[in-house]
Amino acid sequence: MLGVTVLAALLACASSCGVPSFLPSLSARVVGGENAKPHSWPWQISLQYLKDDSWRHTCGGTLIASSYVLTAAHCISDTRTYRVALGKNDLTVEDEQGSLYVDVDTIYVHEKWNSLLLHNDIALIKLAEPVELSDTIQVACLPEEESLLPQDYPCYVTGWGRLWTDGPIADELQQGLQPVVDHDTCSRWDWWSFKVKKTMVCAGGDGVISACNGDSGGPLNCQAESGSWEVHGIVSFGSSLGCNTLKKPTVFTRVSAYIGWINEKMQLAHLALGLHNLSDTMIRTLLLSALVAGVLSSGLAASLSHLGRVVGGEEATPNSWPWQASLQYQSGSQWYHTCGGFLVAKNWVATAAHCVSNSKTYRVVLGRHSLSTQESGSLTVKVSKFVVHENWNSNQVAQGNDIALLKLESSVTLTNKIQLANLPASGTILSNNYPCYVTGWGRLQTNGATPDVLQQGRLLVVDYATCSSSSWWGSSVKTTMVCAGGDGVTSSCNGDSGGPLNCQLNGQWQVHGIVSFGSSLGCNYYRKPSVFTRVSYFISWINSVIANN
Repeated sequence: MLGVTVLAALLACASSCGVPSFLPSLSARVVGGENAKPHSWPWQISLQYLKDDSWRHTCGGTLIASSYVLTAAHCISDTRTYRVALGKNDLTVEDEQGSLYVDVDTIYVHEKWNSLLLHNDIALIKLAEPVELSDTIQVACLPEEESLLPQDYPCYVTGWGRLWTDGPIADELQQGLQPVVDHDTCSRWDWWSFKVKKTMVCAGGDGVISACNGDSGGPLNCQAESGSWEVHGIVSFGSSLGCNTLKKPTVFTRVSAYIGWINEKMQLAHLALGLHNLSDTMIRTLLLSALVAGVLSSGLAASLSHLGRVVGGEEATPNSWPWQASLQYQSGSQWYHTCGGFLVAKNWVATAAHCVSNSKTYRVVLGRHSLSTQESGSLTVKVSKFVVHENWNSNQVAQGNDIALLKLESSVTLTNKIQLANLPASGTILSNNYPCYVTGWGRLQTNGATPDVLQQGRLLVVDYATCSSSSWWGSSVKTTMVCAGGDGVTSSCNGDSGGPLNCQLNGQWQVHGIVSFGSSLGCNYYRKPSVFTRVSYFISWINSVIANN
């Protein structure tokens, strides 16, 4: 339920990727290959272009997230209009059960793509809308960054390419076993020599089985020890002598060499989306606010929550997080929840910078459990002004400073249902695996419904060294942020942006984070923890804003 979604980033083999509902029939024989079992490679897509009012298959590709497809750069032309066909087995059946067609929003071709040398032959396609995953449409796992497969590792190439040199394109999806050829062998003078670079991977070359024209951009599927399938290659080129020439294996773009590039492109695209579509409550980070003592001791909940499992979370005990706020905006005569927040002074609420816009009118609801009910003890206060961090840049969300303070029109009276959040000491860093709880009214699952009652979810802190490693969030995470979760089960989700990460120290609850962003691959992806603005970094800023306003 809590959701943070914007930044993108790839996961190395998440528990929900690379496991088809229909297991492939694996035998050794896409020139020299065989028909694949229908929908046994559910991440395989057909990239199609429009010509004379009809759509034509041109390349393969791989679904790596609900909105993203990986393909080859050489498949893309600025002069064509494209669509992506998913869940397909037979390309001649337009309305094949379980299939769908999606328009293309944006295509990112690698900046260093060289069409002469075929270097950096990779492109990322952002779909016009996310697809709903099903038995026939699933995402592939990606390998660990810079991972290399050993000689003769068995992999399968899939696609609708030509059945033989200069032959017809297949109607039904084909598969073919292609053992990996290591770089030392593939770069020998009588193999591919200097044409093969270390950013490529070779497979095949036995003179029998090979990818052929029309398979460009499609995946080289290799099964990990866990049993899930990882896409290690993107079909790039083969021999002009024919589709299956001895010692001329198919050459693929090595996906593990481009994990950072893929992450970067996905993150940039999703950050822009999330920030400029607040009505969809896309995930954002929020800034927690500032200390001030009140009538009641701050950070001491009147009734302790049953601490358990927001995507993958559970309903909170009513009023057990009494500093939790709902930030709402006005549209017509109605008010709509857009972000979370928390009370840091009697007339100040902290939230995320990306949650606020000068074009909207806001109010804050406090002491509330059910957003649809006028509950006893709750109150609604208009926002008179808000202060966004001066270094916040909505075009560079990954740079941080995603924090804002909302000044209320009037001070609130503290009660057992409305209390101040306690903030940590400046510079405090929580240890790895420290247990915290994220709270909010975010979506219950990826693209799912928004709950009516407050949710909570237990998230363990992930230290900076781990969270910033290449197979986690990489350079998208800064020291001004804190990560929590990443177990693939519990996470914050859309609509929780700006809400608190609550952590108990010495019997007292402190707000250590403001929900900022998460993975565009879904609300609860393995190794893609929720990312929060680290409150302890901004204590001086919070105090200064409150004192000067």
